[in-house]
Amino acid sequence: MRASNVERFYTHVLKGPHPGSCWLWLGAISDDGYGRFWISTAGGQRAVAAHRFALATVHGGLGAIEGMTALHWCDVPLCVRASLEPSTHLLLGTSEENMRDRALKKRMPSPNAVKWRRLSRAERSVRSRRLRDGLKAGGWNEDLVRELVHGIDPEHPTLF
Repeated sequence: MRASNVERFYTHVLKGPHPGSCWLWLGAISDDGYGRFWISTAGGQRAVAAHRFALATVHGGLGAIEGMTALHWCDVPLCVRASLEPSTHLLLGTSEENMRDRALKKRMPSPNAVKWRRLSRAERSVRSRRLRDGLKAGGWNEDLVRELVHGIDPEHPTLF
């Protein structure tokens, strides 16, 4: 991994104010609601999912995570808080582990894509962009994060 790519990557990350807060991606967002980061390669440039790049920074490079899955334990598509240690954010795992987490959290595919955990790609992208734009404009805003990440009603499950 080029140090210049890693340094540039972290200029697009806003770390939350609390020890357990997400680190949210403020760069480009694709149509699936996840961050995208462009890296320099020998052949030019290529886009990498921001959360995968974050995992690569702690695991020794993109080659080290090839064939593995990014597990978003916090269920926030813009979270890039990667760790080698057990975490409540982003970990490297298998596809089987990701599917087990998905089933436990009842995020299985459904024709009813309007419910909180069954957002369509377009809805997830709109929420991610709204969160990113709000954070870029005003810094960490607990009300905005709570609304878009944790839901409006305290009894309401997370949105992502």
